[in-house]
Amino acid sequence: MLDYSTEHQLIPGVVAWLGRYDNVLFRYHQGYAQIYGEKRKMTSDTVFDLASLTKVVATLPAVLLLVQTGQLSLESFLSRYFSAFQDGMKAKVRIIHLLTHSAGLISHQPFYEWAQGFQEIVNLVVNEPLSYEPGTRVVYSDLGFILLGALVEKISGQSLSEFCQQQIFEPLGMKHTRFLSPVGLLGPLAEENFAATEVVDKQPLVGIVHDENARAMGGVAGHAGLFSTAQDLSRYLAMWVGQGGPLREVVKERSLHSYTHGLGGSRGLGFVMRHDSYDIAGDLWPTTTVSHSGFTGTSLVFDRPSGYWAILLTNRVHFGRPTDISDFRRRFHNVAAACLFG
Repeated sequence: MLDYSTEHQLIPGVVAWLGRYDNVLFRYHQGYAQIYGEKRKMTSDTVFDLASLTKVVATLPAVLLLVQTGQLSLESFLSRYFSAFQDGMKAKVRIIHLLTHSAGLISHQPFYEWAQGFQEIVNLVVNEPLSYEPGTRVVYSDLGFILLGALVEKISGQSLSEFCQQQIFEPLGMKHTRFLSPVGLLGPLAEENFAATEVVDKQPLVGIVHDENARAMGGVAGHAGLFSTAQDLSRYLAMWVGQGGPLREVVKERSLHSYTHGLGGSRGLGFVMRHDSYDIAGDLWPTTTVSHSGFTGTSLVFDRPSGYWAILLTNRVHFGRPTDISDFRRRFHNVAAACLFG
């Protein structure tokens, strides 16, 4: 494996797990969960702010469960659920466009600067104008997954947090995975070792969601806000590469191929496919590999046909937002592939 000591000025610490199906083949942790303020070492069970991994670990399977149970269709128009999407280009937006980042929405807006609360921000997103024709381009968008999180709540009658806890995390035995209130630590996780993220007002964020829009929404959002551990994520990936779990096999298979050929990106349902500009799987993983990353420094890679997966969790924003670990991620996954695939 890569020598963490050569990366210590890039990332405070790291937790890395490799496996196949439900077998963990390699565990590694090194460095620090926090450096500024209290200095704490990284552990194998350190809890990470997953950032945009929330999109594929919570919101995606929640939407897919609604599809699986007949409560939603990927081809449904969003106008069925949000009246602001009934006119103009917005009337063309389908659920599948949101999942594949091709709905016409821009990447990000700082809604937290002028709104607070889940519904206030959802209302702003719903009324955001489109920047391009739906289904014609891939533009990675937090806004699309904020809408999907709201859609889960609208259809299920539960909060996204409650729905995911009952339908996904508990069935998979993901005991340390949950959304957290931005005002402080709640429940059993309060005693655990959190990886600190960015220093804000001279204090590192510890157990408080890093993403400002998610924080303003109360810590529960479709695009960010989830916290988890390597162990829990290994259970989640075991569902995708194996059989069993809440999602049926036909749903998994339907999710893991590209829907966006010729649109400037290669996206499955939620996941990043090989050779997309956001692909962090390196040079050696098969063409059937999918991945996703989170802004705080987290990432998942897996290949369903072989059953192999890799989890790389870092708290890179503890050193500041400009810290770029793209090259480190790809080099790590090269070594992982060389070990796993021989």
